[in-house]
Amino acid sequence: MSTTLRIVEVLGAQLSLGGRCAGTADGPRAIRAAGLSKRLGAMRDLGDLVARDAARLPGRDPGAAVCTEVERFSLELRAAVEAILARGALPCILGGDHSLGAATQAAVGRVARRRGWAPPGLIWIDAHTDSNTMATTPSGNLHGMMLAAIHGLEVPPFRRVVEGGLRDPRRTVYVGARDIDEEERAIVENLGCRVITPEEIRQRGPLAVAEEALVLAGAADGRLSVSFDLDCLDPSIAPGVDCHVDGGLAWPETATMLTRIGQHAGVLAVEIVEVNPSMDREGRTARLAVEAAGLLCGCTACARLAPSI
Repeated sequence: MSTTLRIVEVLGAQLSLGGRCAGTADGPRAIRAAGLSKRLGAMRDLGDLVARDAARLPGRDPGAAVCTEVERFSLELRAAVEAILARGALPCILGGDHSLGAATQAAVGRVARRRGWAPPGLIWIDAHTDSNTMATTPSGNLHGMMLAAIHGLEVPPFRRVVEGGLRDPRRTVYVGARDIDEEERAIVENLGCRVITPEEIRQRGPLAVAEEALVLAGAADGRLSVSFDLDCLDPSIAPGVDCHVDGGLAWPETATMLTRIGQHAGVLAVEIVEVNPSMDREGRTARLAVEAAGLLCGCTACARLAPSI
């Protein structure tokens, strides 16, 4: 696999329609304000894409207005990420709620398909597996469904978004997952994804887990993408998220994993999502998001060795 130097291109996604907390749309602003440009060094900041307001219905069905706007926004974001990849840069997408992942990951899959590559693997660092469908979701939150769509299951708001960009679930590795709905767990098991809990990380050690994740996700040709949801961390250190789940990761073990993953030459795209500054305390979560972005984008280097695209 040939390598070239790639600059990091940062794109914000002001989106909160996939969850129930409007403050998440301000995540990109908070991450930048916490020192992102200094941490990444030389980078290109492309600004933000902004979702339009849409009224959500109560209950499990978010309603046509929300679904239509999430689809529109996702198609716009997908095109933007494909353009970044076409320029040979490393996309670093700032969220915003995690429903944006359908667009980012589909863009990576579509570019791979056009280049004749195997579908890249995926390392999903998150308290959740985000694999519900409209039939199984207990909440109706679209940020808990986008990976079901990316893996080929029917989720209407993401149907057009994932066209041509499906990913291989056998090369998807969940890291830090601990809050999985019962029917969702069956979906993940049937798909053949690997789920690594915080307990397993502590038993085996974070470096061993990172190595396994890279082997599984990069199995075909080393190419993969990474999505980092701040709710993978324990709420005691990262309070600024929408979905607080106790028993999360500590920062030292997380930093060990992110450092190793960020050193991998096959990383094609990075997401840093679910920062909600309205829930944060003294900017703690936003600062951790900055550090996560720095590690996953190759530490402090302004450019990185990566597969030529």
